[in-house]
Amino acid sequence: MKLTVNGESHEHQDGGSADALLDELGANKEHTALMVNGEVIPAKEWETTTLKENDEIEMLVFVGGG
Repeated sequence: MKLTVNGESHEHQDGGSADALLDELGANKEHTALMVNGEVIPAKEWETTTLKENDEIEMLVFVGGG
C-alpha cells in the first residue's frame, strides 16, 4: 500500500497496522511518536491502528544526549 512517511512516498509491504510499519522501518519504538493523518496515535494503539492507502504518517524519533 502506498503511504507518505515524513513527507516521502513509501510502499508498505507488511501488514496494515501502524506497528507493522514501524517494524518495517526499523524504528526504535521506545523513542518514537506517531501521527496518522494529523492525529497522534498512542503507542498502546499502534497494533490496532489500521493504515489505509494514501495515509500520511509522521514519525518522530527522540534522541537523548547531553
